Amino acid sequence: MQNRRQARLVDLSIMAILTLFALVVYVGGIESTAFHQDESRWLNRAHYLTDLLDPFGPTWNDQYLTRGQPPIGSYMMGAGLLLQGRDLDTNPAYDFRRSREVNQELGTIPDHDDLVAGRRWNSLLGAVAVAGVYLAARQLTNPAGGIVGALFLIANPLQSWHNRLALADTTLTLTLALLVLCVIRLMRRPSWGWAIATGVLIGIGGANKFTPIALSIPLAAIGGLMLLHGWLDRRKLRTSTPSSLLALPSFRDHGWKLVSTPITALATFVIVYPYLWPDPIGRTLTLIRFRQDEMTNQYRLYPQFRADNPVEALEKTINALGRSWSSTAEFLAQIGMTTLGKDLSLLDLVLASVGLIMLAAVGIRKGLRSAELAVTAIIVFQTVTIILSMRVDFERYYLPILLGEVIAVGCSVGYATGWLWRRMARRPAHAT
Repeated sequence: MQNRRQARLVDLSIMAILTLFALVVYVGGIESTAFHQDESRWLNRAHYLTDLLDPFGPTWNDQYLTRGQPPIGSYMMGAGLLLQGRDLDTNPAYDFRRSREVNQELGTIPDHDDLVAGRRWNSLLGAVAVAGVYLAARQLTNPAGGIVGALFLIANPLQSWHNRLALADTTLTLTLALLVLCVIRLMRRPSWGWAIATGVLIGIGGANKFTPIALSIPLAAIGGLMLLHGWLDRRKLRTSTPSSLLALPSFRDHGWKLVSTPITALATFVIVYPYLWPDPIGRTLTLIRFRQDEMTNQYRLYPQFRADNPVEALEKTINALGRSWSSTAEFLAQIGMTTLGKDLSLLDLVLASVGLIMLAAVGIRKGLRSAELAVTAIIVFQTVTIILSMRVDFERYYLPILLGEVIAVGCSVGYATGWLWRRMARRPAHAT
């Protein structure tokens, strides 16, 4: 018990140090970061937070801005502004059909204080996500793995850039980090409370950027396999309980908890998005069609970013995260070794691949009920979903992949250091 308390104290201390360090790094670059036109739109929608009090009001009518982006990022932006003493009466939305000069005349460029407040809020959320990455990799391996995973996230230039902008992507990073932690807890301490929390986080992720809603699929698949395994065992033993359904395990079984996550996720998605309330199915289909049309338009308007097939999307992902946005390259550049950093920039993806393979191997050895297998499924499914759906390689699309990458990097280091530690611990025994 004493050792467990000491370990928790050490973890809390490390998380506090990493969070503070990340916050200093992110906030330090806020003023020097160039304005991004999308910041205008997210600050414009900050009023969605208080408009929740009027869920059938005009904000939630079928209109472009409400239909174009799910609302969680807007809610978080509103919360950040209010916590810093700003009001939610901000700028009009940026009009991409017009020049910056015209937009400036129209007042769509955010007030400097609003902009800085939104950026500071995201810097804080990004710093908390760093602590989440530490805890995830640490629970899967050891503190060394957690520290390395967190440092790779702090150093990554893509994540740092977005954490200094008043956008919604940092909220998604934090949500996914919390989801991984929740899944680890659910797999190791199964309960309906953790199952519901997992589904809610998936729904919140989907109400931020759509694609995370698909993460309920691999979890439900694992749960389905658990139920099938239990059913086959019962058939083999020719036994069933009065509470079982068609000889399936009872609803206390862990498999049902995982199978429930799509239901909870979809319910959360609808509950937090008043636009959907009048017609949840019909308006969800409208959102899907709108997103498809938007991707088609992006593909047409930005030929330099096109990804014509999954192979090309994979190549662009490797180039983006292995070369353009490499934590290794950034680490080495900061100590004056820029050339070496460019040569070793792919080390991020190499370490992530090794870590993911090791995580999957441990998960397969432990079986369906292992946290390692569930986390592997989430990381792989998220990556594959994004690559298969990618038509243009805008940099923000890589952020969910990046989160899985740094956790996998942490796992590779954690497993390696754990093996070395065990090997060194055995040496004195052999020597005697």
